[in-house]
Amino acid sequence: MYIADFELGIEEKILTRGKSYFSDGLVVDLWSEAPNRYCAVIGGRVHYYDAEIHLSANGEILHHCCDCPYDRGEYCKHEVAVLLAIRRHLEQGTALKQRGKKRGLRASLQKKNKSELVNLLYQLAYEYDLQGYIMNRLDCNDDDHERERY
Repeated sequence: MYIADFELGIEEKILTRGKSYFSDGLVVDLWSEAPNRYCAVIGGRVHYYDAEIHLSANGEILHHCCDCPYDRGEYCKHEVAVLLAIRRHLEQGTALKQRGKKRGLRASLQKKNKSELVNLLYQLAYEYDLQGYIMNRLDCNDDDHERERY
């Protein structure tokens, strides 16, 4: 499969969702860790996911992965969104950030203990006036968990 026409090998439902994520700007970070090796952070409706795409010099997709839980097909909607972002980058010749081996936000957060994460969240809530937003999200999640129990 090649970056130029990868859509031909993607399930229609996944392709439609991936195009929507791309057009909605949910590929929130895209960088190159080495020539033809791309990493991205994709914002979901609730979660953020990390994806990685490796291409050959002629645009063949050599490797792709995403840390989302989707397991019903070869590609997920997040990977489709990233492929579209990479193709746009290649077509427009825009420069991407160069970074070393990926250590995204998720990996950094997972290394912190609960107390450090609570302190960080508390600090950000007050620094960026997010208290109401966070409380609403926590209340919604509590309601979702209550509904799941019954």
